[in-house]
Amino acid sequence: MKLLGKATALALTGLFALAACSSDDALEETADGLTKLTVYHITTVDSTPLYLGVEEGFFEEEGLDVEVKIAESGSAIIPSVVNGESPIGYANVVSDLAAIDQGLDIKLVSNCCGVAGTSDETSSRVFVLEDSDIQGPEDLAGKTIAVNSTKNLGDVTIPVALENQGIDASTIEYVPMNFADMSAALERGDVDAIWMVEPFQTIAYDNGYRPVLANFAEAFPNSTLGYYITSGDFADENPETVAAFQRALDRTNEYASENHDKLRELAVSEIGLTEDVASRIAFATFEPGLDTESVETYAKAAVDFGIISKEPDYSSIFVQPGN
Repeated sequence: MKLLGKATALALTGLFALAACSSDDALEETADGLTKLTVYHITTVDSTPLYLGVEEGFFEEEGLDVEVKIAESGSAIIPSVVNGESPIGYANVVSDLAAIDQGLDIKLVSNCCGVAGTSDETSSRVFVLEDSDIQGPEDLAGKTIAVNSTKNLGDVTIPVALENQGIDASTIEYVPMNFADMSAALERGDVDAIWMVEPFQTIAYDNGYRPVLANFAEAFPNSTLGYYITSGDFADENPETVAAFQRALDRTNEYASENHDKLRELAVSEIGLTEDVASRIAFATFEPGLDTESVETYAKAAVDFGIISKEPDYSSIFVQPGN
């Protein structure tokens, strides 16, 4: 079993230092009695339902004045949640599990985004150049693949997707880099393949790249891979606020699933996509509720790949809706 990489360990050590600075400040209210609530997300199309819920008034109807703020990554959002800067925030399930494994008291509150059941609908693929010798997933063995970070979603879902097809993924080398830098690296030949999520997946198609693996859908179809989280302290001290957020987000996810046209508009106005790209992107699934089974599925894989030392105590890491 592999141990956490040095960079990952240092980053999580930093989370402990931030956790010691947690804030106990009471939530503020607006002049009309709404509870102010900052929610952090990352700049991907998965944030568009949150903007939509605010725009449609779902949070306001639950007594919340939600302000959406943006961070570079889920790993940056976790410390902001722990130290009270952002009472609620988004992070993918692997980042959540790694933080919990390191002793951070974070709780999963609601589903954010999930994986479609078929590769035709997926928002995540591995691409190669059109003239690459890599013709299919079986040819990825022994190759280098760019991922946005190691010990995370990319290098968990890619090998699982390959292993599900009977392909040995143990010889693949994963190279961390920003999604925005991957196309140039592929063109230069620095890597053999790149892992792209939306909107970069659509841009990869526009660049003429060829998809060879739908890693999310072929690893864990119909699963939830991103969650909204809070700190244990905030959940204990503000149960009504957390429950109100859960109810509003359930309505948000249901509405978002039926109104992709509005999500595309928000992808332009809030994420900065062109109208052309926004019109063609594939969305994740947005299911209401709190999917606890998917957490267990990803946790088992995270243990297998040495990202976490053991599965968490599942009875302690969720804020069940209605509680």
